[in-house]
Amino acid sequence: MDRCPPERRGRRPRPQDLPVEHVRDRMSSYIYGNITVLAVAIAVSPEQIQHGSAVLTVLATAVLTYLAHVLAHLVAHSIGATGDEDARRETVAVITRNANPIATSGLIPAVLYAAAWLGWLPAEWAQIAAVVILVARIGLVGVFLQRFSGKQPSFLGLWGGIVLAAVALAISLVKVVATH
Repeated sequence: MDRCPPERRGRRPRPQDLPVEHVRDRMSSYIYGNITVLAVAIAVSPEQIQHGSAVLTVLATAVLTYLAHVLAHLVAHSIGATGDEDARRETVAVITRNANPIATSGLIPAVLYAAAWLGWLPAEWAQIAAVVILVARIGLVGVFLQRFSGKQPSFLGLWGGIVLAAVALAISLVKVVATH
């Protein structure tokens, strides 16, 4: 069922045009994907960046996390399934679309690491830039939440995003220390 108004068809849907469950799933995917890639962006070494393997590591993390997320949601959505083939196809389409932020979270770090691999900037700068950009993306979530909820962005939303970014950074650091 197409919920998009005719004048918006073929364009990227605005959050306010989507059911709130979809916006929630996309926001969850955005945060989860950025935290997962942040841990990898921290964990790779400058040598891995210089040799190009960091590009593959970041992209593989984003894509494989996306696939795992989609698989988990597909299995979970089979609970109580009615056998309606059209509804199943719609569910698959919604799940894969709502998980896209996970897959795209690795693009900026991959581009930065590729630029360092090509010698366009030092590996350390690429790594610092990747980490800062990922933390900033997470830090803007508070403002996004207010905007998607139809509220004016405020200092409180920004502050909430900063706290979220600090917690995300702590999670990523603990993950790196515990798993490497």
